Amino acid sequence: MSWIMIVLLLVASFLILVPMFSYLSAKRLVGRKIDSNLNGNRMLYFYSQRCSPCRAMTPIIDRLARQYEGIVKVDVREDPETSRTFNIRATPTLVMMKDNVVTQVALGAKTESQLETMLKKHA
Repeated sequence: MSWIMIVLLLVASFLILVPMFSYLSAKRLVGRKIDSNLNGNRMLYFYSQRCSPCRAMTPIIDRLARQYEGIVKVDVREDPETSRTFNIRATPTLVMMKDNVVTQVALGAKTESQLETMLKKHA
């Protein structure tokens, strides 16, 4: 096998395994109790200013935060400790909580209707 093929296989493996690792890490959070002062129903929105999908999603989150209580924005660069607590590996990530227990984790950009569905489901 040529070196080019080996490099291409390594790159392809990397591109497949990294998102899979992020997905599995996020799914392990569901059901976990987090020591926090965030009682009640909460949607935590983990984002980064450098993330393109986050820049598109942040105005939607801001609009929804005016309509729904319990939406908390967490900039992963400004609050790395909280990001580590929730094992955040990718942005944007949404964590739904009820009484300090993680009930759902969603990775990647979501539309406004998807976000509203999540909020209504966890109300």
